[in-house]
Amino acid sequence: MMNQKPALITEPIPYKTLFPWLNLFRVFRLAVDFQKILLAAAAILLLMLGNQLFNKLPFAPQPPVSSRSALVHQRIEFPPRHSDLFLQAPQQGLTPVPEQSPSLGGLIRDATLLEPMSYFTRPVLTLFEAGASWSMLAYATTQLLWAIIVWAVFGGAITRIAAIQFAQDDHIGIRAALGFSLKRILSLVSAPLLPFAGMGFFWILCLLIGLSGNIPSAGGVIVSLFWGLAFLFAFVMSLILLVTLAGWPLMMTTISVEDSDGFDGLSRIFSYIFGRIWYFLWLVFVTLCYGAACLFFVELLMQLISHLAFWGVGWGMGSQQASQLFHQGQTTLATSISIGWGSLLNITFSGFVISFFWSANTVIYFLLRKCDDGTPLDHVYHTEEEGETANELPLAGVAKAGDPVIERPVNPDPTTDGDPQDEKEMTDKE
Repeated sequence: MMNQKPALITEPIPYKTLFPWLNLFRVFRLAVDFQKILLAAAAILLLMLGNQLFNKLPFAPQPPVSSRSALVHQRIEFPPRHSDLFLQAPQQGLTPVPEQSPSLGGLIRDATLLEPMSYFTRPVLTLFEAGASWSMLAYATTQLLWAIIVWAVFGGAITRIAAIQFAQDDHIGIRAALGFSLKRILSLVSAPLLPFAGMGFFWILCLLIGLSGNIPSAGGVIVSLFWGLAFLFAFVMSLILLVTLAGWPLMMTTISVEDSDGFDGLSRIFSYIFGRIWYFLWLVFVTLCYGAACLFFVELLMQLISHLAFWGVGWGMGSQQASQLFHQGQTTLATSISIGWGSLLNITFSGFVISFFWSANTVIYFLLRKCDDGTPLDHVYHTEEEGETANELPLAGVAKAGDPVIERPVNPDPTTDGDPQDEKEMTDKE
């Protein structure tokens, strides 16, 4: 017989082991989670409610700024992209085609993954705006504190759910996630505020240099001599500010994953970003490219849902009558309810954007941690409440699926452990 060569067994290449950043492509699956989207929608509503209350404060801008690009005003506006299909008068036909239909490229330009960060960055930039009035500073500070508190509770809950899903492929409920973030509210709030304390120290040094300029005759010379120190202090403040703006979501994720305090969350992120800056920028670049494609798909789906819903109802009710239900100039009950359904669709899309944002930051933190100190990706802290179920299973006499159940014989003699060899030795001694 001829010798047959053994068949070659080829093992699959572990791409995610060789290139861990490929785990970023799991973010979409993590983001499409009803619980995360529900938490994100609740955060949006609370931010909007707080914004309406802040507009009535004595130091609020009068009249309130309504532009989305303003740094002072953090008004929550639902994306008008989906409502365009309802609120604009349709052309001739059965489908509500707007006069200026947004192009596919415009859908991506209108939606951005960094929009959730604007709730934090806009007030911060106002605080460092030259010539800002005391009322503007007070208004921006109020909005900043409210945004930090809201995202500490709901962002912490979203990242906690995402961390358990990513690391252990397990799931926890909304109640457990909110309980986790509420118990650690001080750590989640203090983490992004600690850098401002450090910046305040260097700001005081710059302030002292500026106060020396009030000295008669020699004030200008003194300030000019110490202007180099002012540049040095400003350089340190710039580094702190940039890392804080870029790493604020990762600070929240650190506490959700490690169950650490605010100082640990701050120190870890500063260490990861400064030590792995190019890897961090690469992860951000991949996330933005991948997220743009995901947002394009989801928003296109939302547009299609809006279009088909109006198209189907228009056949039965008539396109003109159906379009009147979404006319903002009317104040009827039917118009209010119809616009409310359209707003619900917009909130769902915004909730997905926020869920994707926090889920992506969770995965980025795991990858940065593994690159910096080699911690496995499946390592995540478990609380006692979350481990109660795990501690109870498996039950006595119950094996995992597919494993045989091995029952040990009952040993009436407490002096032995049930081993037959031990029982034989005991019999020989007797």
